[in-house]
Amino acid sequence: MENEYIVKWNMYEMEYKGGAVASTLPLVPFEEKYYEQYKKLMDDCFYEMRKALDIRPYEKHSYSLDEPTELKENTFLLLDDDEIICAVTCSETDIKNVAVSLKHQRKGYGRKLTEFAINYMQNRGDATIKLTVTKWNENAIALYESLGFVITKESTVEGVNARNENGDWAFKFKETKGLDVQ
Repeated sequence: MENEYIVKWNMYEMEYKGGAVASTLPLVPFEEKYYEQYKKLMDDCFYEMRKALDIRPYEKHSYSLDEPTELKENTFLLLDDDEIICAVTCSETDIKNVAVSLKHQRKGYGRKLTEFAINYMQNRGDATIKLTVTKWNENAIALYESLGFVITKESTVEGVNARNENGDWAFKFKETKGLDVQ
């Protein structure tokens, strides 16, 4: 059994070319008390993609709470009581981690969540709004195009799947071709 191997896949960088967007989606800023639930949302939402692209471990997409400051400062959640329905991160110029819980998918939340992010970033004064998406994710690409995003760049990214000293898989990007991916 191999302990390390390279995986490659194609990504699109997309830029918003549409007009002003209004949003009344009542998202709230991320709070640490939602971290475990947020992590599960990310793990669940990105599992199929990670498996299809052979990014190991398949079941673990999320990072620790200590790593990205942008999680704490730029992530927004839609809640039903205290349950996360969906989440999005609005970094400096990029929309990241658009995620809708599996039981709430196919109900229009992905569109509303992306509209919220565009509106938020427009109100913040961002001149450019971008996102990256795997070429594998055809449904997301179609959604983003319907909202006014256009593909501006296609790149092959590369990473390494490797087993650590405990035998667990870990993934690390090797080459991202300048795309803002994590």
